Amino acid sequence: MRNILLIIMLLFTGCSIKNAFKQDPLYEKALTHTQRGQILSSLETKALIDTVYLNPLYKNKFKNPTFLIGVYNNFDNTVDNEEFNLTLNNQKPVKISSDIPKFILYKNFPFYNEWMNYYIVEFNSTSKPLKLIYKSKHWGEVTFTF
Repeated sequence: MRNILLIIMLLFTGCSIKNAFKQDPLYEKALTHTQRGQILSSLETKALIDTVYLNPLYKNKFKNPTFLIGVYNNFDNTVDNEEFNLTLNNQKPVKISSDIPKFILYKNFPFYNEWMNYYIVEFNSTSKPLKLIYKSKHWGEVTFTF
């Protein structure tokens, strides 16, 4: 009798596990447009940056190249400050906002990290390939190509 009860319990549990492994199309698509980098100095991480190119994910929502940028650094986790700056094909951002629209479910994106601050960063239109560079005055840079 116990064996039958155990088998029935395993069957019901197995059905719920299958739902946990279903693919999330937005997560999968976001993963293909996400890149991560870090700036190091003497084996010490000076900055972490995650970039998500939003235009392919949310078609018709953004006119110009727009990115979700997650930043962790020693300067209040800001994108542009006295040490770090961000450019796209050698152009500075036209808009940096910490007010992220509700339709961007960034907490479900790959590499989401509670220690980072997240920003929507918009640039003027430019030619492809898109070269996003996060540069430090003293510790180097990291380049992302989309």
